[in-house]
Amino acid sequence: MVKLSVTSSVLIEEGPALSLTSELEVESYAVATVTLDQGASRDVSLLPQDGTPVLLAVRASTESGESATVRVRPNPSETGDGEENWISVAGTLLISGADVLKEIGTPRALGIENTGAEPATVDVLSCLDLS
Repeated sequence: MVKLSVTSSVLIEEGPALSLTSELEVESYAVATVTLDQGASRDVSLLPQDGTPVLLAVRASTESGESATVRVRPNPSETGDGEENWISVAGTLLISGADVLKEIGTPRALGIENTGAEPATVDVLSCLDLS
């Protein structure tokens, strides 16, 4: 088992702050990094068919470290290329929970497309529970 900590916060200027913390124990994880030129795309395999995906994290950045704009498509070999199958990501995406991931197709692979104006590096982390 691998212990995983997820921390995030939402801060509203002159407003409330919401800190989010979660501890998970997962069986395994996969990490992938791809660099895509403007308009380029690539499919990335993440997880085996056994087990349940419980976390998906995506970070997209430009060469200067700014947030990049990409879109991802869960299980690209199984879904069509229609717009309804893509999820837009402006910098980061974090999806936690097997039920939520099931609603977007239980992603074991991602199609990634750079929709920004410059090259982007996309880091993907996916976690799997075998229970």
